[in-house]
Amino acid sequence: MSGGGRRRDDRGSVLLLGIGLVVVCVLALAVLVDVTAVFLQRQRLFAVADAAAIAGAQAIDLDAYYAHGASASTRLDPSAVTAAVRSHLERAGARAAIPGLTVSRVWSDGNSVAVALQCPIRVATGEMYDTVGQFYSLA
Repeated sequence: MSGGGRRRDDRGSVLLLGIGLVVVCVLALAVLVDVTAVFLQRQRLFAVADAAAIAGAQAIDLDAYYAHGASASTRLDPSAVTAAVRSHLERAGARAAIPGLTVSRVWSDGNSVAVALQCPIRVATGEMYDTVGQFYSLA
């Protein structure tokens, strides 16, 4: 008695497993590319915020500097800090190099400078916004 039952044919199952593996690998590669793009764009934004904060930290109150020299009374001029940061971003061509770059905040208390920049981060799966801030102290 042969049992009359048909034996199931397994041909083609390895092909389905192979296609599934390729799909998983392509998805993992896409995630890896997106994570790398976010990291690199964020590093670039940090570098621009760094340079802008350093430019702002050089905006000392010149009248006080010339009157008293470089001393503890040498302070940053908050309005000059903001102007220096924005001027640096324009001179460096940061807005052209980083599409959508905006200055979220420039802050100075006379001794320190903080700059926060924001821009959309473009990845293969869409767009998300990122804000980066840098803080420098004159003391």
